[in-house]
Amino acid sequence: MNIKLSEYKNPNTISDEYELDPAQEYVLIDFESELKIQSAILMSFQIMGAPPALKNYHAWLYKNGFDINSPNPTNAFVSSFYGNRPLWKTDYSQGIVVKVDGDDDYYIVMECSSKNKGYKHTKIILTLGGCL
Repeated sequence: MNIKLSEYKNPNTISDEYELDPAQEYVLIDFESELKIQSAILMSFQIMGAPPALKNYHAWLYKNGFDINSPNPTNAFVSSFYGNRPLWKTDYSQGIVVKVDGDDDYYIVMECSSKNKGYKHTKIILTLGGCL
């Protein structure tokens, strides 16, 4: 299923549940455009502070033996989650695996819940260069 993470959604029509379904095989379209917006979101972490949901990603990295200071999840590891199940799912975020159209690399996307002030329902690519 093609997806555009930066697509505007009216926040009044989104429930407290997550919009993305980890059981779907999402393919990012127009990746170059996505990268620009995703870079801006990551830069906002420096200005506004990172959402509490980022701790969920760090906990997942630690639990699975990856480096928190220099995240290094591998395609071999995350590929089994693609279109199958979330990497993690908490009250603050869920992590899912997506691919880019025409690319064999996997990317980790964190979807923030409504509990993240300033980042409600934001979808963030955490591995901008893909997985290793």
